[in-house]
Amino acid sequence: MVPPKTHASEETSSAGTMQRDRPNGKRHRSDNNCHQCHRNDKGRIVRCTKCGRRNYCISCITKWYTSLEETDLIEACPGCRHICNCVRCLQSDAAYKDLPVPGLKLWTKDMIHLSKYIVRVLLPSLKELVVEQNMEREEEARIQGLSIRELQLPKVNFNHNDELQCNNCKTLIFDIHRSCMNCSYKLCVSCCSEARDASSQGNGSSGAASRCLGNVNLPSGWELMEKGKIACLPGDMGVCGNGNLELNSIYPGHWLSELLMKADAIAKVSSSDAFEDSEGAQSCLRSARGNGTENETLCRAVSQKENIDDYSHFQWHLSNGEPVNVPDVLSRTLGLSWEPMVMWRACRKSRQTDHSRILDLSVLNCLNWCEERINIHQFFRGYVDGLSDREGKVKILALQGWPPAETFQERLPRHFVEFMRCLPFRHYTDPQARELNMGAKIPNLSHKPDLGPKMCINYGVNQELGFDSVTNLQYALSDRVSVLMHTTASSVHVSQNIGEQGFDDTVGGALWDIFRRQDVPKLEDYLRKHCWEFRCIFSLQQMVHPIHEKAFYLTVEHKRKLKEEYGIEPRTFLQRQGDAVVIPAGCPYQIRYLKSCTNVVVNFMSPEGVCECLRLSKEYRCLPHNHKFKEDKLQVKQITLHAISQAVQYWDTIIVKTSRSVLKLPPIPSSEHKPAFEFMEEQLEIMKSGLQKEGHTLPANLRAELEERIQNLHKRIVSGPGSSSSQ
Repeated sequence: MVPPKTHASEETSSAGTMQRDRPNGKRHRSDNNCHQCHRNDKGRIVRCTKCGRRNYCISCITKWYTSLEETDLIEACPGCRHICNCVRCLQSDAAYKDLPVPGLKLWTKDMIHLSKYIVRVLLPSLKELVVEQNMEREEEARIQGLSIRELQLPKVNFNHNDELQCNNCKTLIFDIHRSCMNCSYKLCVSCCSEARDASSQGNGSSGAASRCLGNVNLPSGWELMEKGKIACLPGDMGVCGNGNLELNSIYPGHWLSELLMKADAIAKVSSSDAFEDSEGAQSCLRSARGNGTENETLCRAVSQKENIDDYSHFQWHLSNGEPVNVPDVLSRTLGLSWEPMVMWRACRKSRQTDHSRILDLSVLNCLNWCEERINIHQFFRGYVDGLSDREGKVKILALQGWPPAETFQERLPRHFVEFMRCLPFRHYTDPQARELNMGAKIPNLSHKPDLGPKMCINYGVNQELGFDSVTNLQYALSDRVSVLMHTTASSVHVSQNIGEQGFDDTVGGALWDIFRRQDVPKLEDYLRKHCWEFRCIFSLQQMVHPIHEKAFYLTVEHKRKLKEEYGIEPRTFLQRQGDAVVIPAGCPYQIRYLKSCTNVVVNFMSPEGVCECLRLSKEYRCLPHNHKFKEDKLQVKQITLHAISQAVQYWDTIIVKTSRSVLKLPPIPSSEHKPAFEFMEEQLEIMKSGLQKEGHTLPANLRAELEERIQNLHKRIVSGPGSSSSQ
């Protein structure tokens, strides 16, 4: 039986997008189809004259590209403008590679200044680390009956991609530590010191720890052996129980002490470069905005060009723990949409990609602070339309720190580029910046902390309900920048009408409260005194630290009481769409979302914030072992060590190059055809001659550095075999 003929109209799919009559059976798109929806039956089609190959229908232009007129699209389509939000373009891993992210070029003189600045700012932190390690070295030298110079510590076989963690306090070990020779038990130098303190006091808990938070306890039955040696834990603790904890090091010899000596010398040389308070920095502290309230006084005097003066201005605020609000950073972007339905398509991913298809998300319900699963499409619909439970009560949901396992760049490549383009002060905030972001100083082969960026999507309502969409009071563990990429008013109607007074929520998306570092003790006292007035206290099994618990949100009434009783108040301000808020490390903050908001947050570690990060890491170390927020995420000690080491190495390189240039020394020739010491003797004579003739033109620090190098080279020649003095 012969099948009936099919008409041309029946050869296409029901959507009118695909034709089937290809020899290999594969479908192909018509040239007249819309690039966005792949259809040609939804109205007039507009063709781009720039690329000549992409078309967009009027329906998609109206729905997805509201900022573009038809004439704009004819001139250059969304694809040519790099803002196409169709599924294919959003999920293209190659699309972002051709989009350069503009940056600020640094010349050699700028890098020299930054290296000296980093050394000077980080020097106190490095001294603290060296003192801590030398105390344990001295103790080990006493145990072995040696001087500290005679002490030689065995070097452990360490892979920089691994993590060495203290088995007692769970912090990461960066150099000297004690480990059992019979099992894998390790103890950091802080715990070693506390073990001796506890032994001298005749109890099983550390006096040093109790001064911190009162919750670091050494295991019971742990006793010191003769001469102050520390024994391994009893066998029932999962370790051997019969070994000694021997002192080991990751880095060779006295490398850390030598690094301190070099850094100290550089800091003395660069003391004249100390940063001075600028008039602009002082003037912007009280720049009122909007309603003129006194404490809405963030710094908005930073220009969009971000020249050197702006960076000096920014450094002043970080050094003083002052938050910074940079407005209208989205003007630097290409204009890729962050609308909820666009984000839904970008987040869920496709089956054709290497990533898994996401159908559900784990979100936080702000009513009971419990996690729940929700369909991804339903979540983004509720972002605009609102959600209610079966009883008709409003559901306020929050998606925090997404994506959890993958990098932002892998899951959302196009939006990653958009975010990077809008970052202010990128030498500080860029996750890949190696100039002033200390978090990027860790070598690529090492295990790096996850500093973001991460996306935070929160439902919001403009009334204070008692179960609002909020980020509870917490510390910024490191410096942090949060950019409000998108905001929209939810259609949820709430009968209550209790809101923050004095703020126009028609233009703001999020309401921030940021406390000063120096006000933290009073803030902690207030929270401990009034903790039973907060509804969240009933869900806490034990309150160890009121800020580290991340369980409190101060309402208008609590902020009023805080000011009356303790005389302190936060800096309260509205974040608008396109604003980038920079929170310095160690500043407690809280957020209430007046509208549904999409924020992208990235952590960074400035030189100015390292000291505060070290302080916070000590507090986290003292949290109980079972505390849900006890984790050494930042690796502050490792970061400090790598940052100052790289700055010193750069300074050494510049010293050598500058000395040879000023003294008119010839380039270092190849020594392949000469004995090593003959070559060294020639170099020594050249350096002596240059120093004698041109040394007076050198700055004192360069002359001293060159003289030291000459002396060291002379010592090597005199002591080495084959030299004239040894024959």
